[in-house]
Amino acid sequence: MKKLIAIVALAISTTVFADGRAIDTSKLSKAQIAELAAKAEEMGATSPANVSATVRKEAEAWGDMGANMGKAMVGAAKEVGVAANEFAVTPLGRVTVAITAYKIIGRDVIKIVIGSAILLLGWTIGIWVLLTKRWSTVKYEYEPVLWGMYKKARIVGITTPDDVATAKAWCGGLTVLISTIVGLIVIF
Repeated sequence: MKKLIAIVALAISTTVFADGRAIDTSKLSKAQIAELAAKAEEMGATSPANVSATVRKEAEAWGDMGANMGKAMVGAAKEVGVAANEFAVTPLGRVTVAITAYKIIGRDVIKIVIGSAILLLGWTIGIWVLLTKRWSTVKYEYEPVLWGMYKKARIVGITTPDDVATAKAWCGGLTVLISTIVGLIVIF
């Protein structure tokens, strides 16, 4: 996935900077000019056909991963002397499948789970800090209910001092920002 994102970013950035300006090479030696031409040719090698081929290779790799998992499962079943479908149902077969899956995609899954947890926790805390009335003065109006047996509270107004509102905005905003950055770094 990282390679695909990098390829797409590279493809977009090369089209952005392709403006066709001529470069003054009068002060360069012939060896330097040849080196520049070789680098320009190498940079121009990224084309939609190459990106398409890279994406196809990535898709084939994921397809091969599934086939390899199946081969690993069948190999483990043969070692035990049981059919593959029967082996997959047994506790040993489940452990074998889990270990094989972890070896193939385990780190990516763990990074996604931990990064998502960081994002969820950080955003929850940040939004709670922004929306809580804990540091505000809340005025209530009480209405008697059932001939005054108990009172029903209704919020009339909420007053938040300016310094508290500013601190809440900074703390909540920074919590959301930092958790977003850290969560995305962990995921990618």
